[in-house]
Amino acid sequence: MKTINDDTIKQLIAWRTFKTNQHLVANQLKLSGNDAQQELLNELIEHRFKKYTASQLAELVVAHDANLGWSITYARLDLISRHYKQLGKRAQMEHAAELKDVSTGIIKLANDSGDMTSISEFKLQQVVAQFPTDKTRLFVDMTLRYGRLEAQAVLKLTNKQYQRRLRNATSYVAKHSDKFSLVTNQVRDRQLYVLNSLNELFSIIDKEGNIQEWIDSHIKLVNELLADSEVRYQGAVLNHWETTNRADQYAFVRICISQQNKAQLWLDQSNEAIRQAGEAQSN
Repeated sequence: MKTINDDTIKQLIAWRTFKTNQHLVANQLKLSGNDAQQELLNELIEHRFKKYTASQLAELVVAHDANLGWSITYARLDLISRHYKQLGKRAQMEHAAELKDVSTGIIKLANDSGDMTSISEFKLQQVVAQFPTDKTRLFVDMTLRYGRLEAQAVLKLTNKQYQRRLRNATSYVAKHSDKFSLVTNQVRDRQLYVLNSLNELFSIIDKEGNIQEWIDSHIKLVNELLADSEVRYQGAVLNHWETTNRADQYAFVRICISQQNKAQLWLDQSNEAIRQAGEAQSN
């Protein structure tokens, strides 16, 4: 479908399903309502609605067709997923280690007992992306975000249907544990932390910001870096950066550059392994 008439657009954006997803896009991507509306429309027209003629789409919108409603939901999920994948390409999200400072970057996952677990949106999207179909990805995403009761209600699943899908998803994870471990293991989290922290440091250096403040908030990492460095007076770097001699400052920066490059290389290789695992699964 190459065009969509104004009346259809007006009816589409007035549809409750569209408004709900527009609101979620605005919240998750920190966009204005109008910008979120345009992003969602573009995604639908360019991708999800391409298989319909203009007249077919008009009829489906008027009828509030259920499948069309799911297309809107999937379009929103595609937008969010692509957003965080693009961030990932920028050095695995330059500020992932500091996402606690970004309201939309960290989400709270609740189980049916009410226990909460914090996870970055980026990490959740990585995990969900490992599942083989859109249907399963949506089920897992909603279950992790909102818990069983809400996921079951939104997806209109009986208890038996929900439990069957949950068993299937759990079985898939068990059979492909190596694939999931690539995006969930502690080694990867550590490399992400090192890379993101050092990216932040060099951003501060470029802006001539407060390096001592960064050091104070990364004491454990700084000590590890100093242990592998040629810095002579390590206490001065830790506690008095501004008055530390230039030779030791340069030595510290050199080890930071080295570790930054190592972390980036590890993550690049890990990302390639994830990509190959995904391709192997789809073949």
